[in-house]
Amino acid sequence: MRDEELIKEIAKGNEKALKELMNLYRSRLFFYAYGILQNYEDAEEAVSETFYQVWRSAKSFRGGAKVSTWLFGITRNVSRNMLRKRLREPKTLEIMEQDALLDDTHLEGEDIQLIKEALEKLPPTHREVLHLAFYEDFSYEEIANILGVPLGTVKTRVFHAKRKLLEVINEELKKSL
Repeated sequence: MRDEELIKEIAKGNEKALKELMNLYRSRLFFYAYGILQNYEDAEEAVSETFYQVWRSAKSFRGGAKVSTWLFGITRNVSRNMLRKRLREPKTLEIMEQDALLDDTHLEGEDIQLIKEALEKLPPTHREVLHLAFYEDFSYEEIANILGVPLGTVKTRVFHAKRKLLEVINEELKKSL
């Protein structure tokens, strides 16, 4: 079933359609939420809340954007709300060992570690756009819809994020020489 058909079925109360959608998107949404929240349990909670909201609001999905864009937008809003709550209720952060922003299947061990360290040094807005653009392979227009910002802002953020990532990697490489 296509994503749009799944949403229509969910709107009718079809739990099997919700489970199928969850199977398709759970891990991608988790990695995105983890990139924002930097906490394993919080990312799990954000994904659960995302699918709860999908269940409740599937009838209101109009198809103006792709389902994936809609899902990532919901996950972003849920994650941002959790961050705001965290600021009001300080607690110890437990950061997962593996950085969810990096797909390490094509790189050597030292390269992976270097990129992970460089990504950790980027501001959250830069990590977020890099994740959406390169890990999730969203277009700049889709990213603008997810983030709720103008297209030009996305282009600027990606440009600065890539430049900053290269600067950090170069600094780290110089240190290791």
